[in-house]
Amino acid sequence: MKILFLNPSYGKGFCKTARWFAKSRAREQRHPDYICTAIAVLEKDGHVCKFIDGTARDISFAETREMFNNFKPDMAVINATTPSLDSDLTYAKLCKEESNGKVITIMIGAHVSAEPEDTLARGRDFLDGVARREYDYILRELAQGKKISEIEGVSYFKNGSIIHNQDRQFIQNLDELPFPAWRHINPSDYYSPAKRNPFLTLITGRGCEGRCVFCLFPQVMYGRQYRCRSPESVLDEIEYDIKLFPDLKEIMFEDDTFTFSKYSGRLENICKGIMDRNIKISWCCNARPEIQDISLLRLMKKAGCRMMCVGFESGDDVILRNLRKGITTDKMRSFAVLSKKAGISIHGCFVIGSPGETPDSVNKTIKFAAGLPIDTVQFSGLCAYPGTEFYSWCKENNYIIARDWKEWVDERKEQRAIIDYPALSCSAMNKAVDRALYSFYLKPGYIFSQIMRPKSFHDIKARLKGLFQFGRYYLKR
Repeated sequence: MKILFLNPSYGKGFCKTARWFAKSRAREQRHPDYICTAIAVLEKDGHVCKFIDGTARDISFAETREMFNNFKPDMAVINATTPSLDSDLTYAKLCKEESNGKVITIMIGAHVSAEPEDTLARGRDFLDGVARREYDYILRELAQGKKISEIEGVSYFKNGSIIHNQDRQFIQNLDELPFPAWRHINPSDYYSPAKRNPFLTLITGRGCEGRCVFCLFPQVMYGRQYRCRSPESVLDEIEYDIKLFPDLKEIMFEDDTFTFSKYSGRLENICKGIMDRNIKISWCCNARPEIQDISLLRLMKKAGCRMMCVGFESGDDVILRNLRKGITTDKMRSFAVLSKKAGISIHGCFVIGSPGETPDSVNKTIKFAAGLPIDTVQFSGLCAYPGTEFYSWCKENNYIIARDWKEWVDERKEQRAIIDYPALSCSAMNKAVDRALYSFYLKPGYIFSQIMRPKSFHDIKARLKGLFQFGRYYLKR
């Protein structure tokens, strides 16, 4: 079977890696690594696949149509997100119409996993089904010709009614999955000023044991159990990636749980394995601000860790408890200090609009961020994605002001605050995000310190570019 995977374009720059200095874009992440893993599963089974990443390459609707007709697939898999859903559905419609109804159209992603009924209702005339949650083996069974009524994890139409098959069990042994079929992408299409380019993301495990009420993927896609790959499998993939792309400059470990203290032994084994195999590459990772062991941080640095993208979220302990973050401000501050001592850069992520947020808690967060020994930040209006506890709470209390999915972004396809509290309006949240950015980046001496601190020409160039872009952002406000 010939299978086409689509990441539909939705405005220039939408769903790319968030700018390191400004508001993160409203998106459910369209990870090419998850898609490329599913492609590898299908190709291992003998199927022919093509991946059109319109979001990364800004491929137009007309160009997609031409590529579709040249490939002539038997099945089209469309990755959808909340704010781009209506646009994504037009691509499913394109696939049906251009094939005269012959192509099987399936949607994947966090939004359709949380809202399968709404998605199918909107795509009634041209969407065959939704693959909920983890979709690697769902797609394989569809490609094998198994009846859709017999495949776990699928929602579909039957006699005009929407049927939801029972949930599929998560894959427990992730080592059995092949490495992502990276030959379908060009790493240079995924530029990020916060990383050394070109870079690749690497998933060492799925799921997260954190209880954060807002976090999308653990609640909707991959569960709250951390299913991790063996250190040997991770190390093998790093070597595979470097061999495939000799010009690769950095690896980004994308797991939410990569630095969980509970799994520090595994992290230590991966770091030691990198050094034992003499793997020479810089890497960064997502991290919880909870590591208190300076020796582990120094080991990470020695093994090539350059930067951690850290979810601090708030500088108010009451708000952190409301988010069920499981970390205090004291512990986060200690983590930042130890990371700096170890020589690891920190990109801090903060949100405005958490449950119980007030002007006073916002001020605490802004002051907290400005006082941390970290290099860069991003502030975002907290987004209530469907399927999360935060979304349910906001909906029950009528705090969501967006009446349609497309209202979740502004005309520039950037994140728009969509919640409005009695104690903190939507407008106040937007202004607070800008104020927080200015407070951090316009600190006396910040620009000079960031230009002088980097050790490599690449880092200096990246920081200068980021600061220039922030200047443009500042002048537009």
